[in-house]
Amino acid sequence: MRRVHLVELHELRWFPEVWRNLLTDVMSYFAEGFKPYHSVADRLWAAMQACGASSIVDLCSGAGKSALTVAQELATRHRLEVSVVLTDKFPNEPAFKRAARESPGTVTTVNTPVEATDVPPELDGFRTMFTSFHHFREEPARAILAHAAERRRGIGVFEYTERSFLIWGPTLLAMPVFIWLATPFIRPFTWQRVLWTNLVPVVPLLAFWDGLVSCLRTYSPVELLALTPDPGPEGYRWEAGRLRSFGGCRVTYLLGWPVPT
Repeated sequence: MRRVHLVELHELRWFPEVWRNLLTDVMSYFAEGFKPYHSVADRLWAAMQACGASSIVDLCSGAGKSALTVAQELATRHRLEVSVVLTDKFPNEPAFKRAARESPGTVTTVNTPVEATDVPPELDGFRTMFTSFHHFREEPARAILAHAAERRRGIGVFEYTERSFLIWGPTLLAMPVFIWLATPFIRPFTWQRVLWTNLVPVVPLLAFWDGLVSCLRTYSPVELLALTPDPGPEGYRWEAGRLRSFGGCRVTYLLGWPVPT
């Protein structure tokens, strides 16, 4: 199936912030419960070690749970504490505050917009993007990778969505019902969530549409490698592939890192 770049509603500038935040909270609940990115921890740590990085700058964080669950996995597997900086073009400030409060000293947040194509130089760390690289068309996607390589920063792109109806068709069809039933367990509990999920099913329908579009937009490993700078900076390496995730799903990944000379 070829890649199709349709519109994800929650990334539109005019989209109501309350709906966007409710959706990112659902994604956080999913990330925390299913830990779809646990399998990338070893690959990510190997790339971080190769370039001497000890911290993560997470781009397009949403509510940040994907990056934080991977940092927790690193702590469990390698007995080390990795600091994480959460950033986004549309920062979810309530979620960022909760993350910083739950992990004091480890998590910091940037509450002003950060563009993945032009990361400020003061944000120094290994850049990660979880379930967000598919938001970008080919030219800005190339710019994101080129920016990291030119500034000799490591970067990791990770997506658990995939252009496969066999893998994702049943999940997408079940998603609205799953979200409707999960509402009482998603924290923080708010009456806005009940209103826009259970009474008026905006969030379940939004999750279905944006989830479908995410799958159709996701790059394959070959396509990710084709987006890397050619020729790239000397001493910069790229690796792409797929790893097993929850159920029958797979994580598609691209890692790039500078090799010390």
